[in-house]
Amino acid sequence: MKKMNIAAFIMALAMSVTATSCAKSNTNDNSSDTSKETTTESATETTVADPTEATTEDASEDATANPYGTTADIESYIKTTDINPPLWKVTDPESGNTIYLLGTMHVLPEKASDYSEQLMDIYKNCDSIAVEYDTVALMDDASAMLEFQQGFLYTDGTTIKDHISEETYKQLTDYFESMGGYSAMYDQFNTGFFINQLNSVMLLKLENLKTEGTDTYFMNLAKDDNKEVISIETLDTQIKALSAYSDDYAEYTLKESLDSMNDIDEYAEEIGELYELWANGSGEILFDMTEDIDDLPEDLTDDYEDYKKLLLDDRNKGMADKAEELLKEGKNCLFMVGALHYSEDVGVDNLLEAKGYTVEKIA
Repeated sequence: MKKMNIAAFIMALAMSVTATSCAKSNTNDNSSDTSKETTTESATETTVADPTEATTEDASEDATANPYGTTADIESYIKTTDINPPLWKVTDPESGNTIYLLGTMHVLPEKASDYSEQLMDIYKNCDSIAVEYDTVALMDDASAMLEFQQGFLYTDGTTIKDHISEETYKQLTDYFESMGGYSAMYDQFNTGFFINQLNSVMLLKLENLKTEGTDTYFMNLAKDDNKEVISIETLDTQIKALSAYSDDYAEYTLKESLDSMNDIDEYAEEIGELYELWANGSGEILFDMTEDIDDLPEDLTDDYEDYKKLLLDDRNKGMADKAEELLKEGKNCLFMVGALHYSEDVGVDNLLEAKGYTVEKIA
């Protein structure tokens, strides 16, 4: 799998983990004969069967077997246990108001240490935290969860069969059949949904990795401490980010993801590389992760640039605008988004500096 896909996926994972949670099937319907009569409403009642529910005879005989197949231990691919994630102080020179920017990672090795004393002091002294989206609240809101699921449905009368090749569709459905079942009603879900499902499965094939990362840790802490939790983006923005694939780029990414299912060691190595950069405070993860990226097919260059614009560039501008709003309001806030959002000239920190704010990297 291409390193950019790895980096982008992990940094968008706050919602993808929720997508995996949404994948628990609410029915045991294995019939595909009546699938053509399935309505959009019924499609939201059940999604792709959760791989965590898949079992095999071998797994039942071996309590330690991982239901996802071959695994890799993430701890074999990391050296750094002390966490010193990228951190910036932003000051409004006119008012003197400040906020702190934190680059997050949405999954972490089990043996990673506690956060630095500097970061925890900043958190303790703040009145609020800002996160990409409050997924903790989302999980307790049935209406919002339904909206989230419906956001991954095609609404133009097409199905995934109309957006990917017959060969890739068969490979995709065969894989999910092997993981516990597939019904034709799932065809109503878009390519972004399936790409994120496949990447979530890959993460679940990594041993000693916890899928509750920095954002979730601080959200839960803030709720316990009665601090305000601010969603930087809307649910719609998050859904569009997870579905930002042209058909051609989705076809390519699905093939890459499916081919990677049997190459968990390479995947683990790249997750480990990403973690090392983050834990050591890299403020340019996008550049660092793509220095030696394999070249995309030439005919997909524009598709990739469009994807990157939707996933990162456009969202970074919205994030910087939200940070500016919090600064002007005088919010005493710890502002946290995926570390990828601070890379290059279009990073949130650089956009705020271009707006005239003083931005100082402090970790």
